[in-house]
Amino acid sequence: MHILADQFLYKVHELLPEEVECTFYNPAEGLPKNAPLYDALLIRTVTKIDAETVPKAGNLKFIGTATAGFDHIDLHHLNRLGITFAKSEGCNANAVGEYVITALYWWAQSRNTEVKNLKIGIIGLGNTGSAVHGYLEKLGIRPVCYDPPKAIREPAFNSASLNELLDCDVLTFHTPLTATEHHPTFHMCGERWLKNKFRLILNSARGGVVDENALLKAKLRGNVDDYILDVWENEPSFSDAIAENAFIATPHIAGYSREAKFRASSMVIAQFCTQFNLELPAVSMNEQAPKPAAGMNQSFADFLWKNNQMDLYHRELRLLIGLEGTEKSREFANLRSQTKTRFEYGSLLKQAIDRENLPEKSAIFLD
Repeated sequence: MHILADQFLYKVHELLPEEVECTFYNPAEGLPKNAPLYDALLIRTVTKIDAETVPKAGNLKFIGTATAGFDHIDLHHLNRLGITFAKSEGCNANAVGEYVITALYWWAQSRNTEVKNLKIGIIGLGNTGSAVHGYLEKLGIRPVCYDPPKAIREPAFNSASLNELLDCDVLTFHTPLTATEHHPTFHMCGERWLKNKFRLILNSARGGVVDENALLKAKLRGNVDDYILDVWENEPSFSDAIAENAFIATPHIAGYSREAKFRASSMVIAQFCTQFNLELPAVSMNEQAPKPAAGMNQSFADFLWKNNQMDLYHRELRLLIGLEGTEKSREFANLRSQTKTRFEYGSLLKQAIDRENLPEKSAIFLD
Protein backbone atom coordinates (compact mmCIF):
# COMPACT_ATOMS: atom_id res chain seq x y z
CA MET A 1 0.00 0.00 0.00
CA HIS A 2 1.55 3.29 -1.13
CA ILE A 3 0.26 6.72 -0.17
CA LEU A 4 1.33 10.29 -0.93
CA ALA A 5 0.97 12.83 1.90
CA ASP A 6 1.50 16.52 2.58
CA GLN A 7 4.78 16.76 4.52
CA PHE A 8 3.21 19.10 7.09
CA LEU A 9 0.50 16.67 8.23
CA TYR A 10 0.87 16.06 11.94
CA LYS A 11 2.27 12.69 13.16
CA VAL A 12 1.26 10.84 9.99
CA HIS A 13 4.15 8.37 10.26
CA GLU A 14 3.07 7.34 13.76
CA LEU A 15 -0.60 7.01 12.86
CA LEU A 16 -0.23 4.89 9.71
CA PRO A 17 -0.12 1.09 9.87
CA GLU A 18 3.35 -0.43 9.39
CA GLU A 19 2.43 -2.04 6.07
CA VAL A 20 1.74 1.37 4.50
CA GLU A 21 4.60 3.03 2.63
CA CYS A 22 4.29 6.83 2.77
CA THR A 23 5.93 9.35 0.45
CA PHE A 24 5.77 13.04 1.40
CA TYR A 25 5.47 16.05 -0.89
CA ASN A 26 5.98 19.77 -0.30
CA PRO A 27 2.67 21.55 -1.02
CA ALA A 28 4.56 24.76 -1.84
CA GLU A 29 5.80 22.99 -4.96
CA GLY A 30 2.33 21.85 -5.97
CA LEU A 31 0.84 18.38 -6.13
CA PRO A 32 3.28 15.97 -7.84
CA LYS A 33 2.22 14.93 -11.33
CA ASN A 34 2.66 11.27 -10.37
CA ALA A 35 -0.01 11.45 -7.63
CA PRO A 36 -2.32 9.03 -9.54
CA LEU A 37 0.35 6.33 -9.21
CA TYR A 38 -0.37 6.08 -5.47
CA ASP A 39 -3.24 4.22 -3.81
CA ALA A 40 -4.20 7.17 -1.60
CA LEU A 41 -3.51 10.87 -1.17
CA LEU A 42 -3.57 12.85 2.10
CA ILE A 43 -3.69 16.64 1.79
CA ARG A 44 -4.51 19.96 3.51
CA THR A 45 -6.46 22.99 2.28
CA VAL A 46 -3.44 24.35 0.41
CA THR A 47 -3.71 21.56 -2.17
CA LYS A 48 -6.60 21.96 -4.60
CA ILE A 49 -8.12 18.83 -6.09
CA ASP A 50 -9.88 19.25 -9.42
CA ALA A 51 -9.67 18.18 -13.06
CA GLU A 52 -6.43 20.12 -13.51
CA THR A 53 -4.50 18.76 -10.53
CA VAL A 54 -5.88 15.20 -10.69
CA PRO A 55 -7.03 14.70 -14.30
CA LYS A 56 -7.35 10.90 -13.94
CA ALA A 57 -7.78 8.43 -11.12
CA GLY A 58 -4.97 6.05 -12.02
CA ASN A 59 -4.39 3.95 -8.91
CA LEU A 60 -5.99 6.53 -6.61
CA LYS A 61 -8.91 5.11 -4.69
CA PHE A 62 -8.91 7.47 -1.71
CA ILE A 63 -8.25 11.20 -1.15
CA GLY A 64 -8.47 12.55 2.39
CA THR A 65 -8.06 16.10 3.64
CA ALA A 66 -6.90 16.47 7.24
CA THR A 67 -9.08 19.56 7.57
CA ALA A 68 -12.68 20.32 8.46
CA GLY A 69 -13.28 22.46 5.37
CA PHE A 70 -13.36 21.03 1.88
CA ASP A 71 -13.98 23.91 -0.53
CA HIS A 72 -10.58 23.09 -2.08
CA ILE A 73 -12.06 19.82 -3.34
CA ASP A 74 -14.12 19.34 -6.51
CA LEU A 75 -16.40 16.62 -5.18
CA HIS A 76 -18.21 16.15 -8.50
CA HIS A 77 -14.87 15.47 -10.19
CA LEU A 78 -13.91 12.88 -7.57
CA ASN A 79 -17.30 11.20 -7.97
CA ARG A 80 -16.76 10.99 -11.72
CA LEU A 81 -13.37 9.38 -11.13
CA GLY A 82 -14.77 6.98 -8.53
CA ILE A 83 -12.37 8.18 -5.81
CA THR A 84 -13.53 8.00 -2.19
CA PHE A 85 -13.25 11.31 -0.33
CA ALA A 86 -12.77 11.83 3.42
CA LYS A 87 -12.44 14.89 5.64
CA SER A 88 -11.83 15.56 9.34
CA GLU A 89 -15.11 17.20 10.22
CA GLY A 90 -15.09 19.04 13.53
CA CYS A 91 -11.38 18.44 14.16
CA ASN A 92 -10.59 22.11 14.78
CA ALA A 93 -13.86 23.27 16.35
CA ASN A 94 -12.45 23.74 19.84
CA ALA A 95 -9.34 25.54 18.56
CA VAL A 96 -11.49 27.97 16.55
CA GLY A 97 -13.74 28.49 19.55
CA GLU A 98 -10.68 29.42 21.63
CA TYR A 99 -9.44 31.77 18.89
CA VAL A 100 -12.73 33.65 18.80
CA ILE A 101 -12.99 33.96 22.59
CA THR A 102 -9.36 35.14 22.77
CA ALA A 103 -9.80 37.71 20.01
CA LEU A 104 -13.10 38.93 21.43
CA TYR A 105 -11.86 39.43 25.01
CA TRP A 106 -8.55 40.99 23.95
CA TRP A 107 -10.37 43.42 21.66
CA ALA A 108 -12.90 44.29 24.36
CA GLN A 109 -10.19 44.95 26.95
CA SER A 110 -8.22 47.05 24.45
CA ARG A 111 -11.35 49.10 23.67
CA ASN A 112 -12.33 49.41 27.35
CA THR A 113 -15.53 47.44 26.72
CA GLU A 114 -17.20 44.65 28.70
CA VAL A 115 -17.98 41.57 26.61
CA LYS A 116 -21.02 40.82 28.78
CA ASN A 117 -22.57 44.10 27.63
CA LEU A 118 -22.26 43.25 23.93
CA LYS A 119 -24.88 41.64 21.73
CA ILE A 120 -22.96 38.94 19.84
CA GLY A 121 -24.23 37.26 16.69
CA ILE A 122 -22.93 33.87 15.52
CA ILE A 123 -23.44 33.16 11.82
CA GLY A 124 -23.33 29.40 11.22
CA LEU A 125 -23.99 26.90 14.01
CA GLY A 126 -22.02 23.94 12.75
CA ASN A 127 -19.07 22.53 14.67
CA THR A 128 -17.06 25.74 15.07
CA GLY A 129 -20.02 28.06 15.58
CA SER A 130 -21.39 25.68 18.19
CA ALA A 131 -18.02 25.67 19.98
CA VAL A 132 -18.11 29.48 20.17
CA HIS A 133 -21.73 29.32 21.35
CA GLY A 134 -20.77 26.85 24.07
CA TYR A 135 -17.97 28.99 25.43
CA LEU A 136 -20.10 32.15 25.42
CA GLU A 137 -22.85 30.37 27.34
CA LYS A 138 -20.32 29.16 29.92
CA LEU A 139 -19.31 32.81 30.30
CA GLY A 140 -22.92 33.79 30.94
CA ILE A 141 -23.45 35.35 27.50
CA ARG A 142 -26.43 34.38 25.37
CA PRO A 143 -25.52 34.98 21.70
CA VAL A 144 -27.85 35.54 18.76
CA CYS A 145 -27.68 32.40 16.59
CA TYR A 146 -28.26 32.79 12.84
CA ASP A 147 -28.35 29.70 10.62
CA PRO A 148 -31.45 29.48 8.36
CA PRO A 149 -30.25 26.32 6.52
CA LYS A 150 -29.82 24.50 9.86
CA ALA A 151 -33.34 25.53 10.87
CA ILE A 152 -34.62 23.84 7.70
CA ARG A 153 -32.59 20.66 8.32
CA GLU A 154 -33.28 20.54 12.05
CA PRO A 155 -36.78 21.67 13.06
CA ALA A 156 -35.73 21.78 16.73
CA PHE A 157 -33.24 24.58 15.94
CA ASN A 158 -34.61 28.12 15.89
CA SER A 159 -32.61 30.59 13.86
CA ALA A 160 -32.67 34.28 14.66
CA SER A 161 -34.06 36.54 11.95
CA LEU A 162 -31.75 38.63 9.79
CA ASN A 163 -33.04 41.79 11.48
CA GLU A 164 -32.18 40.35 14.89
CA LEU A 165 -28.70 39.47 13.67
CA LEU A 166 -28.04 42.89 12.16
CA ASP A 167 -28.98 44.50 15.47
CA CYS A 168 -25.91 42.90 17.10
CA ASP A 169 -22.75 44.72 18.19
CA VAL A 170 -20.44 41.87 17.14
CA LEU A 171 -20.68 39.36 14.31
CA THR A 172 -18.54 36.20 14.15
CA PHE A 173 -18.69 34.01 11.03
CA HIS A 174 -18.60 30.20 10.95
CA THR A 175 -19.99 29.15 7.58
CA PRO A 176 -18.55 27.38 4.56
CA LEU A 177 -18.02 29.41 1.39
CA THR A 178 -20.84 28.64 -1.04
CA ALA A 179 -22.38 30.23 -4.11
CA THR A 180 -25.50 28.05 -4.23
CA GLU A 181 -28.89 29.43 -5.22
CA HIS A 182 -30.32 28.97 -1.72
CA HIS A 183 -28.54 30.65 1.19
CA PRO A 184 -25.25 31.51 -0.57
CA THR A 185 -22.48 32.67 1.75
CA PHE A 186 -20.20 34.38 -0.78
CA HIS A 187 -20.12 38.06 0.28
CA MET A 188 -23.10 37.45 2.57
CA CYS A 189 -21.66 40.21 4.76
CA GLY A 190 -21.49 42.90 2.10
CA GLU A 191 -22.63 46.48 1.64
CA ARG A 192 -26.23 45.72 2.62
CA TRP A 193 -25.30 44.26 6.00
CA LEU A 194 -22.55 46.81 6.58
CA LYS A 195 -24.93 49.76 6.33
CA ASN A 196 -25.69 48.86 9.93
CA LYS A 197 -23.47 49.88 12.82
CA PHE A 198 -21.16 47.20 14.29
CA ARG A 199 -18.53 47.36 16.98
CA LEU A 200 -16.61 44.31 15.67
CA ILE A 201 -16.67 41.95 12.68
CA LEU A 202 -14.73 38.71 13.13
CA ASN A 203 -14.20 36.22 10.28
CA SER A 204 -12.47 32.91 10.96
CA ALA A 205 -14.57 30.94 8.46
CA ARG A 206 -13.54 31.43 4.83
CA GLY A 207 -12.24 34.39 2.87
CA GLY A 208 -15.09 35.74 0.74
CA VAL A 209 -17.85 35.19 3.29
CA VAL A 210 -17.19 38.82 4.24
CA ASP A 211 -16.75 41.25 1.36
CA GLU A 212 -13.36 42.72 2.32
CA ASN A 213 -13.65 45.86 0.21
CA ALA A 214 -17.09 46.63 1.63
CA LEU A 215 -15.72 45.94 5.12
CA LEU A 216 -12.85 48.37 4.70
CA LYS A 217 -15.18 51.05 3.36
CA ALA A 218 -17.52 50.50 6.32
CA LYS A 219 -14.63 50.90 8.75
CA LEU A 220 -13.35 54.05 7.07
CA ARG A 221 -16.79 55.67 7.16
CA GLY A 222 -17.33 54.63 10.79
CA ASN A 223 -20.01 51.95 10.40
CA VAL A 224 -17.61 49.28 11.68
CA ASP A 225 -15.34 50.15 14.59
CA ASP A 226 -12.96 47.20 14.18
CA TYR A 227 -12.53 43.93 12.36
CA ILE A 228 -10.47 40.80 12.94
CA LEU A 229 -9.62 38.52 10.02
CA ASP A 230 -8.04 35.08 9.99
CA VAL A 231 -9.10 34.31 6.41
CA TRP A 232 -8.63 36.26 3.19
CA GLU A 233 -10.37 36.53 -0.16
CA ASN A 234 -7.25 35.93 -2.28
CA GLU A 235 -5.45 33.65 0.14
CA PRO A 236 -2.54 32.91 0.32
CA SER A 237 -2.13 36.46 -0.95
CA PHE A 238 -3.98 39.22 0.86
CA SER A 239 -4.78 42.90 0.53
CA ASP A 240 -2.25 45.17 2.24
CA ALA A 241 -4.91 47.81 2.94
CA ILE A 242 -7.28 45.25 4.49
CA ALA A 243 -4.50 43.86 6.73
CA GLU A 244 -3.20 47.29 7.73
CA ASN A 245 -6.61 48.36 9.00
CA ALA A 246 -7.41 45.14 10.87
CA PHE A 247 -7.38 45.11 14.67
CA ILE A 248 -5.94 41.58 14.43
CA ALA A 249 -4.81 39.90 11.20
CA THR A 250 -3.70 36.25 11.20
CA PRO A 251 -2.82 33.77 8.42
CA HIS A 252 -5.71 31.26 8.57
CA ILE A 253 -4.56 29.66 11.83
CA ALA A 254 -7.68 29.89 14.03
CA GLY A 255 -7.96 26.12 14.01
CA TYR A 256 -4.23 25.51 14.41
CA SER A 257 -3.52 23.78 17.68
CA ARG A 258 -1.54 20.61 18.25
CA GLU A 259 -4.66 18.87 19.50
CA ALA A 260 -6.64 19.92 16.42
CA LYS A 261 -3.88 18.79 14.07
CA PHE A 262 -3.65 15.43 15.84
CA ARG A 263 -7.43 14.98 15.65
CA ALA A 264 -7.36 15.91 11.95
CA SER A 265 -4.68 13.36 11.07
CA SER A 266 -6.26 10.69 13.27
CA MET A 267 -9.73 11.15 11.76
CA VAL A 268 -8.68 11.04 8.12
CA ILE A 269 -6.29 8.12 8.63
CA ALA A 270 -9.02 6.20 10.46
CA GLN A 271 -11.21 6.60 7.37
CA PHE A 272 -8.29 5.53 5.17
CA CYS A 273 -7.84 2.37 7.26
CA THR A 274 -11.55 1.59 7.02
CA GLN A 275 -11.45 2.01 3.25
CA PHE A 276 -8.60 -0.47 2.85
CA ASN A 277 -9.49 -2.83 5.74
CA LEU A 278 -6.35 -1.95 7.70
CA GLU A 279 -5.95 -1.89 11.47
CA LEU A 280 -5.51 1.60 12.90
CA PRO A 281 -2.56 1.77 15.32
CA ALA A 282 -3.37 2.83 18.89
CA VAL A 283 -1.46 6.13 19.08
CA SER A 284 -1.87 9.06 21.47
CA MET A 285 -0.64 12.60 20.88
CA ASN A 286 2.10 11.93 23.48
CA GLU A 287 3.05 15.58 24.01
CA GLN A 288 2.88 17.29 27.38
CA ALA A 289 1.84 20.90 27.40
CA PRO A 290 3.82 23.44 29.45
CA LYS A 291 2.36 25.21 32.45
CA PRO A 292 0.21 28.19 31.46
CA ALA A 293 1.70 31.66 31.70
CA ALA A 294 0.18 33.26 34.77
CA GLY A 295 0.49 36.41 36.85
CA MET A 296 -0.99 38.01 39.92
CA ASN A 297 -4.34 39.68 39.27
CA GLN A 298 -4.16 39.15 35.52
CA SER A 299 -7.40 39.60 33.63
CA PHE A 300 -9.09 36.85 31.66
CA ALA A 301 -8.11 38.68 28.46
CA ASP A 302 -4.46 38.83 29.57
CA PHE A 303 -4.47 35.11 30.36
CA LEU A 304 -5.89 34.29 26.93
CA TRP A 305 -3.48 36.56 25.07
CA LYS A 306 -0.39 35.29 26.89
CA ASN A 307 -1.27 31.65 26.25
CA ASN A 308 -2.23 31.95 22.60
CA GLN A 309 0.09 32.66 19.67
CA MET A 310 -2.31 35.10 18.05
CA ASP A 311 -0.02 38.03 18.80
CA LEU A 312 2.93 36.25 17.14
CA TYR A 313 0.97 35.48 13.98
CA HIS A 314 -0.42 39.03 13.90
CA ARG A 315 3.07 40.56 14.12
CA GLU A 316 4.54 38.19 11.55
CA LEU A 317 1.72 38.68 9.05
CA ARG A 318 2.17 42.45 9.21
CA LEU A 319 5.79 41.97 8.19
CA LEU A 320 4.48 40.53 4.90
CA ILE A 321 2.64 43.73 4.00
CA GLY A 322 4.26 45.25 0.93
CA LEU A 323 5.65 42.00 -0.46
CA GLU A 324 4.73 41.23 -4.03
CA GLY A 325 2.94 38.30 -5.65
CA THR A 326 4.55 34.91 -5.23
CA GLU A 327 6.83 36.04 -2.40
CA LYS A 328 3.89 37.17 -0.27
CA SER A 329 1.98 33.96 -0.99
CA ARG A 330 5.03 31.83 -0.18
CA GLU A 331 5.73 33.59 3.10
CA PHE A 332 2.06 33.44 4.09
CA ALA A 333 2.08 29.67 3.51
CA ASN A 334 5.36 29.31 5.42
CA LEU A 335 3.94 31.23 8.35
CA ARG A 336 1.04 28.79 8.50
CA SER A 337 2.99 25.58 8.05
CA GLN A 338 6.33 26.24 9.74
CA THR A 339 5.34 28.08 12.93
CA LYS A 340 5.20 25.75 15.91
CA THR A 341 1.54 25.34 16.81
CA ARG A 342 0.09 26.10 20.24
CA PHE A 343 -1.47 23.85 22.83
CA GLU A 344 -5.14 24.34 23.64
CA TYR A 345 -6.03 26.00 26.93
CA GLY A 346 -7.40 22.81 28.46
CA SER A 347 -4.06 21.05 27.99
CA LEU A 348 -2.19 23.98 29.53
CA LEU A 349 -4.52 24.24 32.51
CA LYS A 350 -4.13 20.56 33.33
CA GLN A 351 -0.42 21.27 33.94
CA ALA A 352 -1.13 24.10 36.39
CA ILE A 353 -0.24 22.99 39.92
CA ASP A 354 -1.51 26.17 41.55
CA ARG A 355 -4.55 27.78 39.95
CA GLU A 356 -4.85 30.61 42.45
CA ASN A 357 -3.18 33.05 40.06
CA LEU A 358 -5.38 32.01 37.14
CA PRO A 359 -8.57 33.92 36.28
CA GLU A 360 -11.71 32.15 37.48
CA LYS A 361 -13.16 32.23 33.96
CA SER A 362 -10.31 30.06 32.65
CA ALA A 363 -12.18 27.05 34.13
CA ILE A 364 -14.46 27.09 31.07
CA PHE A 365 -11.67 25.31 29.14
CA LEU A 366 -11.52 22.33 31.50
CA ASP A 367 -13.69 19.28 30.88
